[in-house]
Amino acid sequence: MHMNQQKRLIIASAAALAISGCGASASNPTSNTSVANVAASSLQFAVGTATLATGATALNVVATYRQPAGAYHPGDSAVLTDSPTITLPGAIVATASTTGASYDACSTGLTGPSTGEEGGTAITSTSQNGNQTKLTTFGQSGGVFGLGIEPYNAQGQADCTAVSPSSTGTPFQVAPYPVPLYDAATDANAFIPWGGPPAFVLASSGGVSVVGNGDYPAGTAGIGEGIDVFAGVPPTPGTYTLSVAVPGNTGTVTQSKTATLTAKALPVAVAPAYAPDAAADGGGTLTGFVLPAGATEAYIQVTDYGPVGATASTPTATSCNGASQGSPVYYTFEETASAASITVPAAIGPSGKPTICSAALNNAAALNNPAGTTDDQVVVQVIAFDYDLYGASYPNSNGVPSPSQINAQATDDLTISRALCYVGAAQCPAATLPLLRHRSVGPADVLRSKVIRKS
Repeated sequence: MHMNQQKRLIIASAAALAISGCGASASNPTSNTSVANVAASSLQFAVGTATLATGATALNVVATYRQPAGAYHPGDSAVLTDSPTITLPGAIVATASTTGASYDACSTGLTGPSTGEEGGTAITSTSQNGNQTKLTTFGQSGGVFGLGIEPYNAQGQADCTAVSPSSTGTPFQVAPYPVPLYDAATDANAFIPWGGPPAFVLASSGGVSVVGNGDYPAGTAGIGEGIDVFAGVPPTPGTYTLSVAVPGNTGTVTQSKTATLTAKALPVAVAPAYAPDAAADGGGTLTGFVLPAGATEAYIQVTDYGPVGATASTPTATSCNGASQGSPVYYTFEETASAASITVPAAIGPSGKPTICSAALNNAAALNNPAGTTDDQVVVQVIAFDYDLYGASYPNSNGVPSPSQINAQATDDLTISRALCYVGAAQCPAATLPLLRHRSVGPADVLRSKVIRKS
């Protein structure tokens, strides 16, 4: 397991083009003193098989789009706004959706492809230019950035129309896409790929959760892990193409990259068991972690959803560390081998608070919780890879325009476990499993940067 220090997030643009919609704001990138041509930016693209918790297979997409050597900040996100298209060798079989996301009325990706994409061979986006009402997977919000494809485009109007001249350039969304996209809304194994301590840590946080840390924008629940999976898109062997269109006032620049998928799938991962320490001090132990055959690393996601309330009228409460079902706290353990036991430290919660609070800690915290508030609900899930996503993540790849881990082999595959839920040492009743696409942020949250600067 590795301990990292996450660098501060900033807004910075390497574009020689003036990016559409990036109006004046407190984080206006026009103060940059050195820029690079967008056409020189480094686009990387790989595909592979995603084995879902149910055993079904889906398409895994890995992408980075970064500033080149000699740019203002080599290795940071190339642009603030772009429009991606993924061309497939086989057809999309997921059921089409006509419902746009709350933060982008043009984007259907959370629940399915658009009607125009269903059965076709392209995952598309809606143009940033002109009077647009076309529904697509990525809509106007989705773009390729320093790590992954996410709804971070710097327009932020949410209305599926032409960009207003007065647009402030704030992102549509501050949370990464759920995993997987095109998924059933009732899938209790879907998750938001936030990374937290001890694997992902801010440099100035003292090793604790990014939640409550002033170096991160309000509402940010962790560090985006750059995981993009499409349920209902069979991982068909063949050639895939990622095209990225960057709008600007001198015209649109398009870059493309191809990747080849070969038939391969990792076995379904299994999450380790969790138990709190006898001291009830916030720590615990994960036992029986097995790295799936063929995988070389894994993220064990431990998500604290806060305690359960005492009565039906008050079914949820707030943890002593601030976690709740509406605002979970995320922890990530990066492992490269099977382990009989893994220690969950006692005090890496927000601002150094307990990691996972016991009932005693919750009832002593004076948070106006109902009497009899329980231990925190903890969800444990494993995502295992046969490529080094952790090495390609920030800050491990700060300053690196083209992380070698992305294209180090023929295909990049992953596998996802079922989510296990615990209250203390006991498993949660099935009806109370608190996943179901919980988001800790929404479209009204403050500006989220999409690039990470070495400081």
